[in-house]
Amino acid sequence: MIASKTTSREARKQQQAAARRKAQAQSIAIIGGLIAIIGVVLALSFSATPNASIGPAKIGQPIADFTLTDINGVAHKMSDYKGRPVLINAWATWCPPCRAEMPDLHAFYLQHQAEGFELLAINSGESQPEVASFIKQMGFTFPALVDPSKAVLNGLGVSGLPTSILVGRDGTVKYIHVGGLSPEMIATQLAPLVAQ
Repeated sequence: MIASKTTSREARKQQQAAARRKAQAQSIAIIGGLIAIIGVVLALSFSATPNASIGPAKIGQPIADFTLTDINGVAHKMSDYKGRPVLINAWATWCPPCRAEMPDLHAFYLQHQAEGFELLAINSGESQPEVASFIKQMGFTFPALVDPSKAVLNGLGVSGLPTSILVGRDGTVKYIHVGGLSPEMIATQLAPLVAQ
């Protein structure tokens, strides 16, 4: 009888100990899950911060500041180009009008680079390797930036490709064009604004 009481006490103690261990494991799992969720939320909020205040580009208004990475992994911040005319060109490798205008834009870039002109070709929605392959194959030397989520381009109000936004030396938008730019348009509409 004494042995059976001892055995049942030990069994209860073992059950209680097992229940405590299970409760502790569940508590640790819940705390670990909460820490992981907080970490993800913080990471997303910090990664979105540089481009959080992007508003649509409007002629006569300052361009929103944004940061994107080029095909070589170098970050480009729009405000770093203050004092220089910048053509933002939204494009994609699958877009025939984009592909058609790029050689003319590259030629204009090379002709006016010494005057401080900058061309930022922002790819819309494609991966860095895909964009890098196309740019290298074509031999373009202007900065090709990647916007895989289209967050920056959507923020700037870009809804069609190609779209070109010329930002003047003072940081305000001077010209917006949706559709391909012909050599004549580049010469008559962009060149005079770049010279200002």
